[in-house]
Amino acid sequence: MTIRKKMTLGFTAFLLALVLGGVALNAVYLLRFYIAQNRPVFTATADRIALQHATDPQGVSDLIDGIDRLDGIACTLVGPDLSIVASSYPPKTTRTEKLAAEIAQIIQNNGAALSGRAIYRVVDRADQASKLVYIRKLDDGSFLVLTRAIKGIRESVAIANRFYAFSGLVLLVAGGIFIFFYAKRTTKPIVAMSEAAEGIARLDFSRRVGTDAQDEIGTLGRSIDLISERLSGSLEELREDVERRKQLVRNISHDLKTPIGVIKGYAEGLRFGVADDDEKRDRYCEVIAAECDRMDDMVRELLDLSMLENGGREADRTRFDLAELVRRVASRFESSAKEKGAVLEADGPVPVPVDADETLVERAVVNFVTNAIHHVEGEQRLIRVSASARPAGGARVTVSNTGAPIPPGELDRVWDLFHKGDRARSRAYGGHGLGLSIVKRIADLHGGTVGVENVDEGVRFFLDLP
Repeated sequence: MTIRKKMTLGFTAFLLALVLGGVALNAVYLLRFYIAQNRPVFTATADRIALQHATDPQGVSDLIDGIDRLDGIACTLVGPDLSIVASSYPPKTTRTEKLAAEIAQIIQNNGAALSGRAIYRVVDRADQASKLVYIRKLDDGSFLVLTRAIKGIRESVAIANRFYAFSGLVLLVAGGIFIFFYAKRTTKPIVAMSEAAEGIARLDFSRRVGTDAQDEIGTLGRSIDLISERLSGSLEELREDVERRKQLVRNISHDLKTPIGVIKGYAEGLRFGVADDDEKRDRYCEVIAAECDRMDDMVRELLDLSMLENGGREADRTRFDLAELVRRVASRFESSAKEKGAVLEADGPVPVPVDADETLVERAVVNFVTNAIHHVEGEQRLIRVSASARPAGGARVTVSNTGAPIPPGELDRVWDLFHKGDRARSRAYGGHGLGLSIVKRIADLHGGTVGVENVDEGVRFFLDLP
């Protein structure tokens, strides 16, 4: 059963219980309540008549007639011998008339009690309507009897019960219709949350609660939407990571297949005597050793990259001069640049202090410079390395080289694992497509960024440290 049906049935049952409870209360307690509420009225009326009787006995008849006419209370003044002294009904009485038997019986049976307090009760007779009876003994020994019929109140109770039942039925129908639509509106976000939760269980994050309510349900709905969005993003990242790792395996397999094939070919050449002189054997051995070195370098870079990605290496931050580090790396690779016919220039002695892991930053600069040396081209081959302070804070390392620009579609992919813009040329200089990926991981580890852009006559890479 849906929440809407439960709310509608529950509210309807509650209204029905209220209506039936009201009818029951009217039937059981309304008459008792009426009797209890009339006692103060009888007491006040008796006080008025007693005062009139004590001060002006001749005016009692007029007073009780007015009380009977205006208040509906029949008043009878009875002497000590229980003869009627004055009565408001019938209009004309004599002293020889006797009091009603049931009233006389009450006075006779409660003579002692009447000396200290009044008697108030309901008197029922089979041949007459029930009535309220109030009896008080006056100071001169006479008795004051006040009566009021309760037939009217019983009829009023019956009428009230019928009206209450009718109005309750109308309220029940109107309330049922109201609660149905109110429950529909109230449970709409709950239904949406249920559907969104079911979608999340099926890894379908397209459903949204979309509520703007400012209550607890609205807060819960927005939390579910946030959970769905974050799970969707995490799942997409996981899928991308799985796909990236699949691509990584394919790339590793491809990059290992070539050197293994070369090693196998040259090893078989040695085995079957293809290298029939010492010079060929030495050259075969050099090729095998070079391919082994390439595989060793790739494995080392993969291990370094894995440590950076999986938190196996944390940044050991120290204070050092980034400009000095750049000049040191440039001096190390100056000879390698000359072998490519290039000039490697570094910035002047202006210090650029930073707080970073000096070893990792040096690795990043080395990878940038190595990449520049491998790709430098042109008649006037130039590689420029610089370190500078940024106006907004932090520092930037820039490495630029002359040569062919990177195609626009490749600019964002140069940081991907095993990405090689020109595989044939990469094979020629032994690159694995891991160096720039390692630079990006080093930047991420420091909370920095990397970038690449085509410039006049070449390409420029940079690393920003916070």
